[in-house]
Amino acid sequence: MKKRGLNRTRVSKSSAVRKRLKWKAVLPAVFIVAVILALVLYFHQPSHQSNHVRAPRAVIIDGLALTKPNPQFIEEAEDVLSKVGFDVDVYVGSNVTINLLMNIGGYELIVLRVHSAIDTTSGFLYLFSTERYNLTGYLYEQISGAVREAYTFNEREGPYFALRADLLGCSSRDGLNGSSIIMMGCNGTNSWRTIVRLFERGVKNIVAWDGYVDLTYSDEITLSLLKAVYEDKMDFPKAVEKIMDEYGVDPIWKSRLECLTQSD
Repeated sequence: MKKRGLNRTRVSKSSAVRKRLKWKAVLPAVFIVAVILALVLYFHQPSHQSNHVRAPRAVIIDGLALTKPNPQFIEEAEDVLSKVGFDVDVYVGSNVTINLLMNIGGYELIVLRVHSAIDTTSGFLYLFSTERYNLTGYLYEQISGAVREAYTFNEREGPYFALRADLLGCSSRDGLNGSSIIMMGCNGTNSWRTIVRLFERGVKNIVAWDGYVDLTYSDEITLSLLKAVYEDKMDFPKAVEKIMDEYGVDPIWKSRLECLTQSD
């Protein structure tokens, strides 16, 4: 009888040990499952940021501030855009480099207060930076024609490095897709090679002059254009037409402001 009692006791203890071992083996698996569930619940909970609408972005690039500054124009233009919800970046004077022009991107509106000129050999429009030209700077870009030397009417100002206009923002990840571009310099609509390539890159509207333009007049017209588009809620083609009817052509050079769209 005693032996049977001892045997039953041994069997009972052995069974309890096995149960404890099995439970210890299950614990890590239970912990892992709990961690996974917690992570799933954390990352799938509603995010307050997912409903955040990013403000539209605009940039004013004022290379002419170096020689012909108009801080009132910049202040008023920035004020118009800020009041309708734009985040506005402004680059002036010596900050207007070739690298800046090549890396501009992700903007709904780009205002270029810079000199511009047509290269009669290639037919492309070039945008002036404020960097003084030298033979060795941007060497690869010079060889490829992306960058070249450019002169203003005032020989004491140049030459400067200038970027082929269709390469504006070419190094930017965001690029020009969906952008409207206002070119305040000369001959902005006189290079169809440039216009076509800009539209191929996703530009929506190009507003520019069809010849030489007086800078004071260009400042006045551009500010009125911004107000017509963003305060009066007009589209660019109608706003340009309205302003030309009101103000007329450039009083000195007789140039007209034009608006080209992708449909054109």
